[in-house]
Amino acid sequence: MGDAQRHGIPRNRVVDVALVVSAGAVDLAFWNGSRELAGGGVLPLWVVPFLSAVMCSLLLLRQRHPIPVWVAQAAYTGINFLIPAYYPFAYLLVASYAVAARKTMSVARWILPAAAVPFALFSYHSAQTAASGQQAAREFLVAAGIWTMFMSIAWTLGRLAYTREQQARAVQARMAEEAEQALAAQRLQLAHELHDSVSGAVAGMVLYAGAARAVAAGADPRTHDALEAIEKTGQQAIGELHALLGLLRSTDTVKGHSEKPRSQGIDELVELTRKGGIEVRFDHTGSPAHGLDPDIDLAVYRIVQESLTNIIKHAGRDAVAAVDIEWGARTVIVTVESGGGRGSADTAKDLSSGQGLRGLGERIEALGGSLEFGPVDAGWRVNAELPLTASNLSRRSR
Repeated sequence: MGDAQRHGIPRNRVVDVALVVSAGAVDLAFWNGSRELAGGGVLPLWVVPFLSAVMCSLLLLRQRHPIPVWVAQAAYTGINFLIPAYYPFAYLLVASYAVAARKTMSVARWILPAAAVPFALFSYHSAQTAASGQQAAREFLVAAGIWTMFMSIAWTLGRLAYTREQQARAVQARMAEEAEQALAAQRLQLAHELHDSVSGAVAGMVLYAGAARAVAAGADPRTHDALEAIEKTGQQAIGELHALLGLLRSTDTVKGHSEKPRSQGIDELVELTRKGGIEVRFDHTGSPAHGLDPDIDLAVYRIVQESLTNIIKHAGRDAVAAVDIEWGARTVIVTVESGGGRGSADTAKDLSSGQGLRGLGERIEALGGSLEFGPVDAGWRVNAELPLTASNLSRRSR
């Protein structure tokens, strides 16, 4: 690794500075040191090197401001009127390359005739040393041809760079479009699979639970409550599946949340869990602020939902759970604790994928929050903290 990269200087910047310094060195090298003015007198020795340094500094701005820099360099060539032996052409060539490489053809083409003026001046002064008029004309044409060749090369190289950059951008745009199309196809396929498998299975479960509840009328109230909880949970799951299917089929992933805050549905979650044989205490302090970020709102709901689901699966009936939500000015803290219970049934082991808490942690981390969970006393505890303020949300989005 080079010294420039070790010290954190971009490689392109080093090359840019080296090119500008080289242009200044070329112009000074072509200057024979004569300081005689066209109108008589001698220029101080420091003037030309000082002006050369100023022009080099201006060239460093050519990438952002190619046209103003080119105009300044073209105007600087007028110094040849004062010092006939000084031809500052390299600055103009570098600036011309920048214009050709950065601007469209409608703009870049105009610097060609504009550059003819300073190069004609250079050619005129080059021919002044000729012994005869015929030789002067010949030297003028030769010099003009050389300047034209230099200018044509610089301009053509600039246009080639412009074309390559436009082609690269077109390729990137095409790749991005193809990736978006592939993603849309995957989303559509996933929507089909969810509809054909999961949605159908859940719908069947809801219908069977409703039929069983009708048949079991007058039976044990706990059986009735359990079947009602199954039916309502299934209906809720179907509603979420339909919303998810709509999101997967839509190209607008921003409008993925319902207008109603999901955190307002926690009471219903708690009630359904109670009907499943779990004693749940739900307390909350404060309330969500108006205009709460929908991702934060949904995350709070998912934390409670996942925690209560795990209690049902692993602690079983007669378990005791406590849900506490603390809405603060800058953060919201969600705590779910459980204890007791008859333990998980055999079917619960098949229902657990081990991905719930992991996915929940990834969701919370993406929002700039933190999640802790693990055994406590004879039960289990889940604690999450999420930011609410706009500054925190903007910081985690960067």
